Amino acid sequence: MRFIALLLFMTTSVNAWADGKAYLDLEEDQILSVFNKPGMNWKNCSGDPNCRPVGWPDRDAAVEVISKPRKLKVEDPYTGQMQDEEYVQIKYSYTRERDGITYTQQGTGWVDAAYVSRSKTKAVYGAADDKSEYCPPVQKSTTGGGAKEVQKSISGIQSAIANKGVKETAAALKGSVGACVINPKNPPAAYKGENPFDSYVLPHLKKQAVPKVAREDGKMMTQQDLITIDALSRTMYAEMARCYKHGLHYPMAVAKIAVNRANTESRHKEFIKGSHNSGKSDLAKVVTTPSQFNLWMKTHNGKKNGPLAHALCPPADKNKLFWSGAKPSKEEQDIWNNTLRIATEAVLFPKKFKARTSQLKQFHYTSGMDSFFGMKQVFPWIADRKVSKNACVQVWDAGVKL
Repeated sequence: MRFIALLLFMTTSVNAWADGKAYLDLEEDQILSVFNKPGMNWKNCSGDPNCRPVGWPDRDAAVEVISKPRKLKVEDPYTGQMQDEEYVQIKYSYTRERDGITYTQQGTGWVDAAYVSRSKTKAVYGAADDKSEYCPPVQKSTTGGGAKEVQKSISGIQSAIANKGVKETAAALKGSVGACVINPKNPPAAYKGENPFDSYVLPHLKKQAVPKVAREDGKMMTQQDLITIDALSRTMYAEMARCYKHGLHYPMAVAKIAVNRANTESRHKEFIKGSHNSGKSDLAKVVTTPSQFNLWMKTHNGKKNGPLAHALCPPADKNKLFWSGAKPSKEEQDIWNNTLRIATEAVLFPKKFKARTSQLKQFHYTSGMDSFFGMKQVFPWIADRKVSKNACVQVWDAGVKL
């Protein structure tokens, strides 16, 4: 079979799961597909006539691990490369409410072990995040208009979504960010322009109305903010989608390193290269510089660059085709929703984002490398999670700090 190696064996590593009670490491609105056989994901199951999903538990589901991990060679749905992955069989029970009726679903099946935790984890973007609201200060009239003028001056903010938290603000931006700008079933034979973001995405964004959303400081979101959120979202998704299952601290680390680069003007010549539209922020320029984020390269190693299609046609709309040529699964939609939350926080809630990522002050990251130009690898914590999985993100410290 193309997707999974025939060899299947039990793993006995020191990290092997012991049978027993467990938890699913998901955000509050995420679900996880449980399959009838190990080694399945949203992409390869659709091509396997013997595969079917048997359940969709969430983070509140009762879960019991009933097998040791099984290690398989599975084709990565994003890169097409064969990867070692671990799967465990679980027993699950969860409830759903539909039309006022509560249903209970129970069963057994296989899940990617990366989603399974020995202890209950805190959601990165939980309900508590949306309870914090910002009230813009009322300023005195400068033209003698009195209370009516003051009321008029803040009416735009009052009618906006006034910082009801990152999660809700990101939801308000969902229809404005991440539009597919190519035909996913017939992508361009050769990409045009020097900078693909400027050539394909920017013209679409400039036609969009800016959503009535307020920033962390109470000021209204601008078109440049919208462009930056879109650019950061596309870059994180195309760069990191395969690692979201290991925790949102990995794409958050990439976002923070990009912010560090953008906020350090003395290093812009190093991190902002090539042609960029003047309407882009420094952060948007950083994350769409092809030499720094090669997903934006039109070709790679003499061939058409596959990840560029991921950036130009992400799974932003559940009713439309995305880069795979199909409509996105719920899991893929969840990845995009979390991507948009991270980008929204980094751009519209910079103080909040800085506080949550305060340990990460570096400028360089890689994945799967033994060394990087003599720099020291460091392991910062983000959102109470350690950035330690080398296959996803390695943070390197060159001795230069913010």
